[in-house]
Amino acid sequence: MRKFNLVIAGLVLAGLAVFLTVEGAEAFCVYNYTDVSIQVNQTSGYKTGGGFSAEITPIQWQDCCGRWEPCNEEGKVDSILRFNVEWYKTPMRGSLKTTETICKDFPIKAGGWLNVKGEKGKYQCEAGF
Repeated sequence: MRKFNLVIAGLVLAGLAVFLTVEGAEAFCVYNYTDVSIQVNQTSGYKTGGGFSAEITPIQWQDCCGRWEPCNEEGKVDSILRFNVEWYKTPMRGSLKTTETICKDFPIKAGGWLNVKGEKGKYQCEAGF
């Protein structure tokens, strides 16, 4: 019985060691600190058929936590991902949404975040890790 307990303890310790040495797959987040809705589309670093795409309303955020694999082809926390960010302008006439680019192919690290800030048509992107 004692040998059995030692074997089990050894297996548990080995499993714990493997678990602790595997690099965590943290998700990135996109925060909208503006007064308008924004459209965010990932332009690189994603697996075929994947990638992040979202419309984010003012003072809200979204992440790629549940879809980590499609959003990060390399699977590394420091992989470089790129995004296009546009804001929805109020249409002068008609019901079509018109957009204006805030940032194009903006780079962030996969384990970091993208902040979109500003007001009254003056917006900018910031990356953090």
